[in-house]
Amino acid sequence: MKIDFNSKNLLSFIVLIFSTAFLNIASASIVTPEAHNDFLRVKFFIDKKLVNVTKSNSEVSFSTLDGDIYTKVKDGLKNFSSSKYIKRISYTEPTSGNNVFTISLMLKKNVEVFSFYKNRDRAYFVDFWKDGAVTTKQAAIKDISTLVKKNEASAQQSTPKFVKKSKAVKPAPKIVRKNVVKKAPTKKANPYRDFRYGASFIWDYQALAPELKTQILTNRKTAEYFFPIKNFDYNKNEKEAHMQLTLNLYRKGKWGLMYKSIKLYEKKFSQSYNPYNDYMKANALLRETLEKGDIKPVDTAVSMYTNILERTDIYDLRKGIYKYLVQFYREKKDFVKALKYAKRFFSDAKENFDYEELEYMGEYILSSLANLNQVEKVENLIKDKTLVKIISKQKLKAYEMYTYLRQNDEEKVISAYEIFAKTTKGEYLPSIYYNAAEAYFRTSQYEKAFKIYDTFISKYSYMSESAQARLRMALIADLEDRPKSEVLELYKNAINRAQNQEVSLEARIRYVGVRTIRKIKPDTKDLETRVFLDKGTDKKLNKDLEMLLWQTRLRTFIVDGQYEEALTFLTALPIAAMKISEKKVFEADGAEIVYGIIKTNFEEGKFARAIRAWEIYKDTYFAKIGADPEIQFIIAKSYINLTLWDGFQKMYEKMIASKKETAHTFPLWVSRKEVKKLDLYKNELQILRNLKLKNYTSVDRIIASTKKDYPGFEKITFYKALAHYKRGEFAKAEKEYEKFYASDANANSIDAKDLVDSIQFYLESIYESKKFDKYLKVSTALLKDASSFQIADTVVEGLRERVNYQRIEILFKKANKLASDEARAFLNDYEKSLYKNRVKFLLGKESLRQNDFTTGEKLLNEILSDSEAKDYLKELARTELTLVNLKKRTL
Repeated sequence: MKIDFNSKNLLSFIVLIFSTAFLNIASASIVTPEAHNDFLRVKFFIDKKLVNVTKSNSEVSFSTLDGDIYTKVKDGLKNFSSSKYIKRISYTEPTSGNNVFTISLMLKKNVEVFSFYKNRDRAYFVDFWKDGAVTTKQAAIKDISTLVKKNEASAQQSTPKFVKKSKAVKPAPKIVRKNVVKKAPTKKANPYRDFRYGASFIWDYQALAPELKTQILTNRKTAEYFFPIKNFDYNKNEKEAHMQLTLNLYRKGKWGLMYKSIKLYEKKFSQSYNPYNDYMKANALLRETLEKGDIKPVDTAVSMYTNILERTDIYDLRKGIYKYLVQFYREKKDFVKALKYAKRFFSDAKENFDYEELEYMGEYILSSLANLNQVEKVENLIKDKTLVKIISKQKLKAYEMYTYLRQNDEEKVISAYEIFAKTTKGEYLPSIYYNAAEAYFRTSQYEKAFKIYDTFISKYSYMSESAQARLRMALIADLEDRPKSEVLELYKNAINRAQNQEVSLEARIRYVGVRTIRKIKPDTKDLETRVFLDKGTDKKLNKDLEMLLWQTRLRTFIVDGQYEEALTFLTALPIAAMKISEKKVFEADGAEIVYGIIKTNFEEGKFARAIRAWEIYKDTYFAKIGADPEIQFIIAKSYINLTLWDGFQKMYEKMIASKKETAHTFPLWVSRKEVKKLDLYKNELQILRNLKLKNYTSVDRIIASTKKDYPGFEKITFYKALAHYKRGEFAKAEKEYEKFYASDANANSIDAKDLVDSIQFYLESIYESKKFDKYLKVSTALLKDASSFQIADTVVEGLRERVNYQRIEILFKKANKLASDEARAFLNDYEKSLYKNRVKFLLGKESLRQNDFTTGEKLLNEILSDSEAKDYLKELARTELTLVNLKKRTL
């Protein structure tokens, strides 16, 4: 069972679309719609084997070889004029060399669907709605509501807030930068992400077969275990005497002499067939291979056994051979041949009134039929009068449930169990408990499954399947979003008591997923549990477990913000060979990884790298799951910053044409800002474009229009301030920036790069307005708060460097006693700064003024010897050194 969108869901999706079109068409008898307040449920009565579905982006194609089905659908769609779900429908009928009927539908945006197939009704049950239009308490989605509880209060980032003051500017208090997505104000932030963000792949466990006693291991015993040869009456006649001689040689293991004796017997008594000779030869062949360590019985010996069955009239001999052959083929998992000999032995034993063997062979027959998925034959056989008499009611029910579960018919398993439980009290066979619990689990009836798994463990903890049961209980607690302390304890119990390496590893992977991926702020002890992801080298993992391990390892990179490493890991995975449902999960995570790379580079001012990541991976990931408006906005801004107008225009047109205003709801590994109107993105980009081109008249017009159309959009104040700054209107820019910082929107509505730029431009405006005292006060507060910025260190360091330099200029100009200390600190912290020579000059000049000639001359000479120093600084340095020489002579 996969939680993610799989082929069954995809098939249901197309059924839903057709059903929607048929709502007002009376002729569509195979469709039964049920209208609800905010969603539509449709029952589509059709054999799931008769249709094939493919889907790409927003197009769904329905293909069938059945002309009748195609005709019914097409006739029903003739009067179809409009739909809230479908844009366009096209039809393709068979052509030369192609006998496939195809109907293609172009879907409208924001389609959500949940579906399942009920074998009992032979119909798909489909619930269909538009994103955000249906509550989780309604429709079939309620069956998995505990699984998809959204934890949209993701990790929050901290940034400074500046409060506008009417007069004196004081250091502003810190605030929290809230890059969150649709956070419900009444809900507390959950410290854990929901189940989908962890180790989320789930698969079916194999059905537990009713216990069938193994009497021998054919790699250790021969048929002689069931039928040992007795001594012959050698006094009776010459034949008997010769057979006794052969038997003696056989018992002593003298195979060569035994074979010669048999040949002599066959020559002397050629008219008389004796099955014991072939029996001894077959046993001798098997025993010889076993003694040499070859545990695989040879085909020759088995063939000799089957030949004896056809020729002998000795029942006990046939019985021994039958029992051996049935076990032999079961061990080889050749259930066809095992069934063949079990049925023949059952008939033989019945004819010879050997009722002791009937029960055992009856179970073998049931087991073989079950393993061959012969449901109808099992159903008929458990009603057979003879079997009902000799096999207990529980065992018959156990085989019935086992067969249904192997066929993935969970509803029949549940029905059979519930009927049996009503009429039967006491303790049941282990397979009855286990298979009923697994059926309940697969159908999302978690409470019932949890209770039965618990009963199974309490009664049969010694069985190896108890490990799977413990893990299922932990997984149920996880899916039901029970307290994490309980969930983690159940996972630990499954890990510690697992009797199976694969179960242990699955439990460890899911445990790590909860503690280090779904936990929003894992501590050191949590991260140490990642050692559990080491699968070891003992054996190759099954496909499901390996997929889960890949997913978890990938997501550890994502939550750690190691997007480059995550992308490297993802590209190494065999995604092309995966099923669609699995591929979609990795591709969705891949889109978030690439977005993380884009956003990180953008915030660090590495616009070319952001664009490069987009261009390389847009078709690999974003074309399949769709790009958020925010991602497109960032790429368009990157093009603007690099003045690549062709690229900007293409991105801008793509974003507008998509008309997508909302972000996808899952996965959201990288934080988003509040969702807003597409027109606002459009206006912002046009403002930035015109600012870059210095079209200030157009900027004013767009700002005025935006304020009029969207009076609550306080970010427009930020752009107004930016426009003033670019014009050189520093007093106005200072005023607008302070209004923006004091507004409710504050820094929440701008990205990290814009935040840093706005702070720098704000301070520059104060500096250029020559409000030096205010600059010193505000910059002091900023330098203290900068440590709390959730922004790339390289970007923050650039801001620190510029602010510290301007402070030094002001302090030296005001002859402040802090000037020299801050200058020395600057030279120590920013050894490669562009301003280092200017700071050296100011500090050197001040040192000379205070008669510290050693320090002053050293700093000024360093400027003269620096090839990168500006010429004007070198001239000023020479002047100061000349003056100091004159001063020394005077002294």
